[in-house]
Amino acid sequence: MPRARLPPLPPSSAWSKHFPSRYLPVSPDRIMIRKAPGRILLSNPVLCDNYVKSLKLREGEVVIESYAGVGALTRSLISGGDSVGEAKRWDGSKLDVPAEGEVTTSQGSGKSVIKKKKKRDPKEFPIWLEALPPPLPEAERPKEDDKLVKPRLVVASEGSSELLVRAFDYPSSHMHTNSHAVTSSSNPELESGAGSSSTEGISNGSTITDTPGRSGPPIVQSPYEPNLLLSHSTSYVWSTLPLLLENPLVSEHLPVYDASAAPGPETTKRPWKAPEPPITLVAQLPDSSIGEQLAAQWVGSAVGDPDQQRTWIWEWGRLRLALLCGKSLYDRILAKPGDIINCKLSILAQALFDIVPLPPYHHVQNVDKQSKFTVDRPVKYTSLAPKSNAKPIGMPTSTPSDFVTASLSATSEGLVGERLVGQQKTITYPGDFWPPPTTSTKAKAKPLERPPLLGLMLIPKIETPILAAQKDTWDYVMRRLFVRDTMTLKDSIPNLAFGAEILLKRIQEDGMQIDEKTGENKVKWRGVPVDESRVIRELHVEEWLRIVDVFDKWAFKPDNLILDSGGLDENIRELGQD
Repeated sequence: MPRARLPPLPPSSAWSKHFPSRYLPVSPDRIMIRKAPGRILLSNPVLCDNYVKSLKLREGEVVIESYAGVGALTRSLISGGDSVGEAKRWDGSKLDVPAEGEVTTSQGSGKSVIKKKKKRDPKEFPIWLEALPPPLPEAERPKEDDKLVKPRLVVASEGSSELLVRAFDYPSSHMHTNSHAVTSSSNPELESGAGSSSTEGISNGSTITDTPGRSGPPIVQSPYEPNLLLSHSTSYVWSTLPLLLENPLVSEHLPVYDASAAPGPETTKRPWKAPEPPITLVAQLPDSSIGEQLAAQWVGSAVGDPDQQRTWIWEWGRLRLALLCGKSLYDRILAKPGDIINCKLSILAQALFDIVPLPPYHHVQNVDKQSKFTVDRPVKYTSLAPKSNAKPIGMPTSTPSDFVTASLSATSEGLVGERLVGQQKTITYPGDFWPPPTTSTKAKAKPLERPPLLGLMLIPKIETPILAAQKDTWDYVMRRLFVRDTMTLKDSIPNLAFGAEILLKRIQEDGMQIDEKTGENKVKWRGVPVDESRVIRELHVEEWLRIVDVFDKWAFKPDNLILDSGGLDENIRELGQD
């Protein structure tokens, strides 16, 4: 008997009926956790497969998928990038629904009788069965591709309970609660699959678990896919992702790095300098302030020294972040010095990560701040002095990861400034995304000028110029100076603090000095000299390093460098606690 398979999704044109967009922004706790407006999902299975193939999944890969939505990308992930083939191979064996006009023979009289079509329960899974084409005969079904690397495990996290039930057949009676205390032992109904249409394929006889001794989101084993776990949770809550990795159902699939550690998830954690773990965080981030907040915090949380013990998801080492994000966030992360949209996030991202574009592709050089332009524009540099050609001090030279090297050799991507930027452009249509960018019938037939979702892979660097002790200084200096990003350093530096003009001389001088006792050269200032006529928007990482290093060592810098943003959401997100 063929293994159970998660039913393929209906055509994207039918999503409005089965997955109303009003369910997308819903959070697990409507009182304590804010909604996620601006959510967009990939709905084209071919695009999803291309995205997953571009991840170059490794043997034994564990994927944590955040904002899974209705599961189009999830189905590609669990198949290793072959959801189209999986849909053709699906035989509907999980659904005991007689077809209309089915002929059976009575054992008593031998007469043939025609059974009437069974009426489907409107809540029966999948609710979109009628929208699926009839299963192909066994002989016509495509064979599985042995070359594809399937992940060892996929954990799909979604905050909307209605989407989880409709798209994955999640047990609706066991949704995430404020107590977080849901375990298989305390819910005997789950042992028999109560609340689900079927329980075949459930591993170890349990469907839901929680981390002992810690409050965390429940995890449910999918009855349709042995390598799929479901979680009613949201990564907007800061503790969600590490708790998912610590969960016994997940940690047992992670490679053991330190066998001498206490049994459990501690054995799977590793230092920063260790080889990359086979763990990838995939997220279809909301195209709103929520998505920007998450991306900025995830990027900033990677700050640390190579020998420092990390926190949050970085306890497991240098995890890969694979994002599908809106155009504005994509442009900000990939912006190079001189671009109009170059900002603090651009500097942090390029300093802390190797970045590779993923499909859908469509990079625009020097795009406007609203990301409306769809073609490249030349950068108009306004600095009166060029960047110093002195050898940078304190700038580590790290070797690009294997993923970066393979991406450069396998695609038409190239180096633009200090970023990897794809030259190819993916043709997309409104129906490739949900909700579609337009509802006009005429517009749906035309290709989009630029996809509303674009892919990025962020791979943490081992060594970066941002020291853990200077993290707050980097944040403070960039925030203050980018307020006047079109001004020169000389005109903008007073914004740092009263009397900060005195630092200009130090910023522009040589970074080495002779030790009077030993007569040897020693580092005085890191980075490279920065001419006072340089425009803030055009500064490179090594120039920011000099400004930050000088300001950090200034005796009269402000005592409090943390800029308070206020708001009740800090209690939820625990901003700055990374």
